[in-house]
Amino acid sequence: MASRRNRKIADSPKNIRIWTVVCIVLVCSVAFLLRGIVVYQIYPLDFKDEIKMYSEEYALDPYFVSSVIRAESSFDETAVSYRGAVGLMQIMPDTGAWAAEKIGIAEFSQDMLFQPDVNIRIGCWYLRHLSDMFKGDQNKVMAAYNAGPSNVKEWAGDDELGDIPFAETENYLIRVTRNYQIYKGLYDEF
Repeated sequence: MASRRNRKIADSPKNIRIWTVVCIVLVCSVAFLLRGIVVYQIYPLDFKDEIKMYSEEYALDPYFVSSVIRAESSFDETAVSYRGAVGLMQIMPDTGAWAAEKIGIAEFSQDMLFQPDVNIRIGCWYLRHLSDMFKGDQNKVMAAYNAGPSNVKEWAGDDELGDIPFAETENYLIRVTRNYQIYKGLYDEF
């Protein structure tokens, strides 16, 4: 008789609702925690010290530098593009050699672009160079980093960037901008 009474209490609509709510809260809590873990995996912030150091040296926003790295290589220092761009910030070997000479990296070799410290240093120097060239216009800087400064000068000259004739470059601006917003929201480490 007692077990039948206990079953009736456990099966009452009120208790079923309570257990349903408890289960929903638990499932939502676990989903929220897993979502956070996944987001940090998708938007990593590796090489923070190097990003911070060279961002400061070249007067750049470290969140912007992180956003470029995320768009270029997803923080894979061994990345090589089909066009031959190398490392975290996807530096073209010729650009790397030119920048290395400008900033005084002795005995530069293309293999050095796989070193995070060298790659981020050159990438930050180049972003500063582009920022100076385009008078701080962040959209032009992003477009020039992706498509080359001569293309941006041809498209826009002294005017605003306007329509970008390359879908890849237009998508690149969208990705870097989205990355920037996410990095600013996720991390307060700079």
